[in-house]
Amino acid sequence: MPITTTLPTITRNDSATDDSAANTAVYHTSREQSPSDGLALTILAMCCGASLSAISCAILRYQQDSPKEPLRMQFIKYDEVVVPHQVRSSIFNLLRTHPSHNHAEAVVHSVLGHMFSTASKCFRGNHKIPLESIDLIASQANSIPASTIPSAPATPSRTDPALDSWTAVIAEETGITTTTCVVETRRPVNTGNPSAGVPLDSLLLRHPTKFRACLTINDVLNITIVPPSQSENNMVPPSTICGPGTMLINYAMRYVTCNQLEHDHDGSYGAQGRVDSKIVDRFLSAHDYMGRVPPMEMAMVMFGQHEAQGLIDECLFLGLSEHDTIATITRVTAENMVRQYRRLMAAFCPAHTFDEIFICGPGARNTNILDYLKEVLPEHIVTRPLDDVGIPGDAKDAVCCAQLGLETLLLHASLQDGPLFEDQRHTAPGRVARGRNWAALREQVLRFCEGKKVPPVQRVVIEREANSELGDQ
Repeated sequence: MPITTTLPTITRNDSATDDSAANTAVYHTSREQSPSDGLALTILAMCCGASLSAISCAILRYQQDSPKEPLRMQFIKYDEVVVPHQVRSSIFNLLRTHPSHNHAEAVVHSVLGHMFSTASKCFRGNHKIPLESIDLIASQANSIPASTIPSAPATPSRTDPALDSWTAVIAEETGITTTTCVVETRRPVNTGNPSAGVPLDSLLLRHPTKFRACLTINDVLNITIVPPSQSENNMVPPSTICGPGTMLINYAMRYVTCNQLEHDHDGSYGAQGRVDSKIVDRFLSAHDYMGRVPPMEMAMVMFGQHEAQGLIDECLFLGLSEHDTIATITRVTAENMVRQYRRLMAAFCPAHTFDEIFICGPGARNTNILDYLKEVLPEHIVTRPLDDVGIPGDAKDAVCCAQLGLETLLLHASLQDGPLFEDQRHTAPGRVARGRNWAALREQVLRFCEGKKVPPVQRVVIEREANSELGDQ
């Protein structure tokens, strides 16, 4: 299944993402910079949102001297590979017919596997990344229902890998061990160890004294509350899907431009129009997203085409122009963000005020959304891009996918051969399809953990020029 990439290398004007010094040699040094018994892995993370419009690809290097030491992460490269419309349409059609077709699941696995494998080739080719420099591929597809996720570690079958899983297809075609993350933004909750259920955003954003929140504006909106590490309250901070992110805007852009444009990334199209506040209020009064969070695979249905078309129809009926329509639908997204943020704040931390809000994801570039947030939020709250901590805002989901992929590898590689025990299934963050490099990976992990179970990561140091940690920011 051919996949083409039309996006250039994503760059930002922030010094934190200046990787001009990176070159091919950087992909070969991870094993040489760590003690022989330490962990040194280069991970290619690939994930796509609920709309399957593009696959986010990121290369990260992880190093850890021992399980008790902090995990050091170096962000190397990020880009996106666009998924052609006919490919994602075929996948959604298969998912809709999956309950009534016995072979649809195998076809979904095959199409997804080839899609991710081809995206890997495009990404590596565009940035001259040698395949042999990658130790692990971490993959995630938010639109895939749990029934199509493999229930046990899969070994790729050379005769028909699609019968195993889509990750087995990736492992077969690349030769690299591949994980799939069942949940992307948080680890599975373990009642015996609450820290194992904290959102991964907390690993990147937790500060000793500052109360923070993270707003991820992807296809859907995700809000994470990150209390300070020195807080007396030991609650597990929530990470919640709170309605549409860019889905409504993207659908409306395709509609009003007759499929000539799919995104209003910087908000320039909507900035030329005027917001109809009455439409915004009516729509949000009729759609309580906090009370009806769907499974991720249903997000396109609930947050996408049907509701977007209803909004567009009302705008057209009232005589709004194309630019007015986009401006109004963008305000629906921004106003819902504000309302959900206030609800979460009142429900989980009424006695606190936020010091900083980090905004990331593709929607974080839309100036209409950012300007509105700054207008309605209290003046003392500082809004910051995720770039300030050394990670491009668009790459946050890929970074979370890489982290879960690493933890999945550490769990599976440290166990004896054979299926997971029942209690391990409940705490395993994902599944593994073994590639040709599995034996070498497992040997490294066993040396690192000395045959013991590796505890969940509690501290991540993001390595930059100043070699500083977010807690010092």
